[in-house]
Amino acid sequence: MKYYGLTNKGLVRKTNQDSYVIAANGADDVFAIVCDGIGGNRGGDIASRMAIGYFSKAFSENDGFASAEEARQWIRNTVQEANKEIFTYGETHAKYKGLGTTFVGFLVSAVGNFIVNIGDSRAYAFWKNGRFSQLTSDHTLVNDLLMHGELTLEEAENYPRKNVLTNALGVWETVRADIDLHAEDFRGVLLCSDGLHGYVKEETIRRIVLDKDRDPSLRVRGLLKEALNAGGYDNVTAILIDMEGDEYGWRERM
Repeated sequence: MKYYGLTNKGLVRKTNQDSYVIAANGADDVFAIVCDGIGGNRGGDIASRMAIGYFSKAFSENDGFASAEEARQWIRNTVQEANKEIFTYGETHAKYKGLGTTFVGFLVSAVGNFIVNIGDSRAYAFWKNGRFSQLTSDHTLVNDLLMHGELTLEEAENYPRKNVLTNALGVWETVRADIDLHAEDFRGVLLCSDGLHGYVKEETIRRIVLDKDRDPSLRVRGLLKEALNAGGYDNVTAILIDMEGDEYGWRERM
């Protein structure tokens, strides 16, 4: 397995409110996570760092899972614990009240591979046959309207409140997380914040990700270049996990 992660504040924002981690546990399982912070007064970067820090520590202390259900329960419990920590911080620091973060993760374990989603950061999968597909469903107002047939795809593109989240980690006292076990034979997975998928066309992302002749680090850098060429209006973060090849990993912040 090969993987590479990269984050960049973009060309417009003064700070980077994205955070990410590629963590391992005692069983050599891997958990890759991207978080995109929300909330003014720098609250977003605090929330995303808190989420990454909490999961990184909890996962590193985990010795592996006996079953898929045990893994799912661990994820569910850890999500709720991290949510409580971030929510309590916001409640006890008036300056940061309402802070929160999106959360998208890919757990590769001996008992199965899981995608975890809260908010509108995304996970995409790609296959050897060239298929490329979004695995997560955005927790946004515009996506809810789309799913209920109240907007067309064309109307959604220009919807004035398209970035309004309906779910996030740490904003409310409770949180829901999509936790999906995937038994399909992925060649790999891309995790990214909306600084990438919100500005770069999916076909462009697909073309870069499916370029198997390029190392994951070069593919991720290619994605970042496209986001910056599109204006770099937001922080951008991407992790590419390629399930083929020898294991190594790179992590970088720009």
